[in-house]
Amino acid sequence: MLAGQQVDRPAALPIVHAGLAPIFDVSLGRFFTSARTMSEVICGGYRRFGYDGVTLSLGVTAEAEALGARVEQPADAAPVLKEHLLADMSAIERLRRLDPTTGGRMPLFLEAVTEVTGRIGQEAFVLPILRGPLLAASQLRGVEQLLVDIIDQPDVVEQVLDLTAELALRLGRALVGTGAPALMLGEATCSPNFISPQHYRRFVQPRHRELIAQLKEAGWRAVGLHVCGDTRTVLDDMIATDADWLDIDHQVRVEDALAMAGDRVVLRGNLDPSAVLRFATPDEIRTRTHQLCRAVQGRRWIVSSGCDIPPGTPEQNLRAFADAVRG
Repeated sequence: MLAGQQVDRPAALPIVHAGLAPIFDVSLGRFFTSARTMSEVICGGYRRFGYDGVTLSLGVTAEAEALGARVEQPADAAPVLKEHLLADMSAIERLRRLDPTTGGRMPLFLEAVTEVTGRIGQEAFVLPILRGPLLAASQLRGVEQLLVDIIDQPDVVEQVLDLTAELALRLGRALVGTGAPALMLGEATCSPNFISPQHYRRFVQPRHRELIAQLKEAGWRAVGLHVCGDTRTVLDDMIATDADWLDIDHQVRVEDALAMAGDRVVLRGNLDPSAVLRFATPDEIRTRTHQLCRAVQGRRWIVSSGCDIPPGTPEQNLRAFADAVRG
């Protein structure tokens, strides 16, 4: 699909990682603190459901924690950020000098991705996720403060984004050694629901384009870009980053996304991870998945959820999705 070749059916690569943990009776606290547990859950999900690939993620706090931010790990929930390292910008030069590959849970993540790739990488597409520059910036500076900065202190935004773009590049270079074939940049905060298209074009899009080029120079065969919500107003700008594929959330009609993108880039999506995959019946999921597969037949589209499938999603729902993609 990514190479532009013909395929016998659409590929199935849902955005599910921590959402698999409850299915294997694993608490999220264990999932996020043990490389072996994360690997076993991800590989177990692949074996059980037969998707064409798997995703791995430490969650949105990972980059801030790698630079020393205090993060709380609940017993059965995702990590929670407890401080913003750049609430005071005086710390930025100190953060530049740190090695993010050795901080926080990054060594755990590198180990988990390496183990998953070694176990199933010959048959499954292994996709680790890092946070992109704006999402990482929101975790370092604070979401509300970053929004204020975009209006009142654009020079501060530029400084923080320079740091987080370099952060993503350094982590991306380290992940090349895991053997995974592709990397995803998660950028939920680039959604037009969060910042305006004009601000995306000014502050973030040029950095996305440069970062993706640098990641490919570092050895990645493919780099994807995930932005949540209705991205129609920035879809052309996202295509111009030269990402190999773009995620399309459920708020965007498949027909609109295909018409806008043409064959310029592979698209991935876009079943609603909550209303459909989490809460619909298996029969409804099969119907919606079949409809999506028919709509994208013959096009450059990877069948997936539009965003993260949450913990608590029933096993039968994940199975219904996988079975429907296969026929």
